[in-house]
Amino acid sequence: MNEEKMPTKEQLPANDPQKKQGLLSKSMDFLQTAKESISGKDLPRLVEEFTQEMVIVTEGLYADQEALRSASSLQGEEQDKLSQRLREQEKRLTEVTKKVDALQAKADKRTKRDSGMLRILRQITWIAAIIGGSWVITALIKALVK
Repeated sequence: MNEEKMPTKEQLPANDPQKKQGLLSKSMDFLQTAKESISGKDLPRLVEEFTQEMVIVTEGLYADQEALRSASSLQGEEQDKLSQRLREQEKRLTEVTKKVDALQAKADKRTKRDSGMLRILRQITWIAAIIGGSWVITALIKALVK
């Protein structure tokens, strides 16, 4: 294998005396803090710090809750307005639909009436053509007979 990739004793962090001292001192500080908190020497100070932090957290939560309440009420008001507008639009649509249906019924009646009138006019035209044709033929026959 490659010797460059193999870690040497000098590169290992556990072998570094300064890091050992730092690690030991941190561990000792942690244990000392834990011992002091259990023994109660700093208990009133810790309780005070905890209380202050909890007050800050609680105030933040209260502010967030108030913001959510106001946003919720605003959203509810907007939703009410939109539902009212929707009802109005539905009423208008119903009215327009009724008007369109009435106009369609009138158009159907007019179409039926006009088709009946056209049929009658066609029949009258044919009758007039027959009468006119018979009159012309009668007039020609009279003219030829005299």
